[in-house]
Amino acid sequence: MKKIVTTILGIAVVIGAGVGLWIALDANPAAATVGNTKITVSQLNKGVNEIIAERKTVSTTGMQLAFGSALQAQELNFYIISTLLEKAAAENGVVITPAQVTTRAASIMQQEGSAAKLKTGEVSAGIAATEFPGYVKEILTVEGLTNVVKQKGVTEANSGTAVQGIVRDLAKRIGVKINPKYGTWDSNGVSVTPPTGTK
Repeated sequence: MKKIVTTILGIAVVIGAGVGLWIALDANPAAATVGNTKITVSQLNKGVNEIIAERKTVSTTGMQLAFGSALQAQELNFYIISTLLEKAAAENGVVITPAQVTTRAASIMQQEGSAAKLKTGEVSAGIAATEFPGYVKEILTVEGLTNVVKQKGVTEANSGTAVQGIVRDLAKRIGVKINPKYGTWDSNGVSVTPPTGTK
């Protein structure tokens, strides 16, 4: 489970001086924007709170878990990568159906062996249970984009780099902006860097 998520996030602009006014005037401020898609603070907080609550339902002994600003950055990164992958899929003719998500989710459940083991895997990987289908969709989308680049002549060995390039180039083209409270956007690494000097 953790390996799958790490792979996704691996494919896985600070906002200007006017951010303070923008946040003050917006009743539902953005934690980040991806092109014209807004990821709200309330959406981010909901995901983080779910992750924290679910940690209390399993033994976390031995798990390397993110906390504080690192957890917020991790969760925000999920929303950003999910949005970028969805847009990349649309541009490249990749369609993921709900039926495909359901089938793959069932397959992952079977691999884990039980609902309890899946829950432990989700907690270890920092996945809110309600967002599990979103992670499954990301897996399928990456696979779809991998097929696209391979059809263009990219080798299996280079397909991951090629897909990451698609996502990176898309992010640079449409723009990813992060509310400074939650960190900065690493355009080369295609990931959120937590704010410095915070825990």
